[in-house]
Amino acid sequence: MRTVRETPVVSQKSVLLAHECPSRRLAGFMSTGMLDWPGRIAATLFLSGCTLRCPYCHNPEFVDTASALNTWEEVLSHLSLRRGWIDGVVITGGEPTDDPDLLSLLEAVATRGLKAKLDTNGTRPDVLRSAIAQGLVDYVALDIKTLPEQYGKVGDHRAGASVPESIAVLLEAGISHEFRTTVYTPVIALDELPNLASMLAGGELYALQQFRPTRTLDPDAADVPPAPPAAVYAAAEACSRYLPTVTRGV
Repeated sequence: MRTVRETPVVSQKSVLLAHECPSRRLAGFMSTGMLDWPGRIAATLFLSGCTLRCPYCHNPEFVDTASALNTWEEVLSHLSLRRGWIDGVVITGGEPTDDPDLLSLLEAVATRGLKAKLDTNGTRPDVLRSAIAQGLVDYVALDIKTLPEQYGKVGDHRAGASVPESIAVLLEAGISHEFRTTVYTPVIALDELPNLASMLAGGELYALQQFRPTRTLDPDAADVPPAPPAAVYAAAEACSRYLPTVTRGV
């Protein structure tokens, strides 16, 4: 049985952070979970704001930028008290790299001796590079929405130039990572997935995630049928020529 640390370790910096949230976009907090970082028990922090508008987005409440929650002291207390129980902290959103305070938030996590996983859509390779260079992230999950020339389908055609750079940053960094794509056929066709996977050659893992027609940003997306499981499995097999590929939620 793992022992829960009952006495928080509070440094001078901890006291400061207890009064001021290091992120102005902290919009949600899940104290414990095992799904956001497979193999770890982690707390999850949700940051609001995203420049993309994926029709199938399953966290639509975090797409627009919102004021920070008044719960940082609760978050801080939880992270300090549970250091001996949780294995890390997941920073997700929205899009965390759009938050100008992301590095400060990651530093606040690091001061608690906790590892951090960053979920990102890759539209800010400069921020991703900085977070990795400063040793503030231990695992990165990079969502690849579609082929670079098709990013207009998710609201920002310019992102098609930024995402390949983020892929390169991750492949060169030597940090633990995974790439992910939601199989939503109006945005990425099944027969296009192997072409996308070829851009990720040399990566540690590629996950094809089944689209679920619930809680979508675009209400019309709920009418799109998920891809047939057999077709998703076949696409994963084709993608595995380039890097290890798994399916999720199929």
